[in-house]
Amino acid sequence: MLTATCEPTVAKSTSSAQIETLPSDLEISQRVLRIRSSWSISERIRRRHEAEQRFADLLDQLVGNEAA
Repeated sequence: MLTATCEPTVAKSTSSAQIETLPSDLEISQRVLRIRSSWSISERIRRRHEAEQRFADLLDQLVGNEAA
C-alpha cells in the first residue's frame, strides 16, 4: 500500500515591516519635563547624585580601557 504525505505550503512572500515614526526631540523633551515635574526635591537630588555617579563610573571605565 502506498502512503501519500501532504507537505504544508509555505508562502515565499515577505510581509513589509510596519513603519513607526519616532517621537521628535521636542516631544521627548516635553515628556521628560512632565515626568520630572512630579518629582519631589529630595527625589531630584537623589537622581542627580545617581546620574553623577553613573557618569563618573563611565569615565573610569573609558579611562581604564584607554590605559589597557
